[in-house]
Amino acid sequence: MREPRVLAGHSGRCLMCGAAGCGERATPSRGQDPRRIRFQTLIQLPFDPNVHLGPITLAWHGIFTAVGIFFGVWLPLRLLRGKISEDDGWAVATWGVVGGIVGARLVHVIDQLPYYVAHPEQIFFIWTGGIAIWGAAIGGVLGGYIAAVRRGVPIGFGADAAAPGLALGFAIGRIGDIINGEHHATACTPPEGLCVGYTFPQDQGGLGQPGPVHLVVAYDMVWDLSAVVLTLWLRRFIGRWPDGVIFWIWALHYAVGRFLLGFLRIGDPTYAFGLRQDQTIAVLVFAAAVTMLFRLLTRPQAQARTFAV
Repeated sequence: MREPRVLAGHSGRCLMCGAAGCGERATPSRGQDPRRIRFQTLIQLPFDPNVHLGPITLAWHGIFTAVGIFFGVWLPLRLLRGKISEDDGWAVATWGVVGGIVGARLVHVIDQLPYYVAHPEQIFFIWTGGIAIWGAAIGGVLGGYIAAVRRGVPIGFGADAAAPGLALGFAIGRIGDIINGEHHATACTPPEGLCVGYTFPQDQGGLGQPGPVHLVVAYDMVWDLSAVVLTLWLRRFIGRWPDGVIFWIWALHYAVGRFLLGFLRIGDPTYAFGLRQDQTIAVLVFAAAVTMLFRLLTRPQAQARTFAV
């Protein structure tokens, strides 16, 4: 692993040693604990947010979104293998992906409505970037739900298998966010968090995010990975509680993470009570998850299946 270097601040002086244009790791002075220097180090992320293949330019965000979709579909289909037909599984997955893409773009457009009112022709230019993860989750679940109902696939059982796939897909997609420097975050001072700065030149396509800031999308990725572990572990209890419980536990887990991590993000419009869009949706999903879990876990299992998802 490449040794991280100190990021120069807005003044051009090294945030460690104060020398103009330094950019190198500061050496401890006499009597200074070298371990403290190590923990104060900031990480430079000099990545080009795009991949250039001749005249074609692809965003890392889009690449890892596609990879996330692939594994987000693969894992549930693997978990459902032998339990539902392959045709039914692919039909539900396909409509889940379509619903996720539409929902992700729709929520993003709503969140940035003034811009798209001024530039309506760009509403459908999804390849230029601009998706909302909550929209992907809600749209994907609705798309998969409709397809499952039409094909007679057990709703709650299928949703329990979809939960770890959703979490894995979101975690992989966050890799592109890290490279692109998306979702500007609050200032960060080591060792209070993972503090980074993006140094790729803005005139060459860099986003120019000021640093040091919290690498909040990495925190989000770790939270998603913890959901993968949690939902896969909970599958050992299938049959002991109503179908759909694992899905709603995932929804509850994800809502808590998005709400708390939202306080580290900046630059997006606020809604009710000064909360950002993702936090507002998180509150609504949290309330829905608590309600559904209560209904599922307090009703007889056969009756609870009706309310699984």
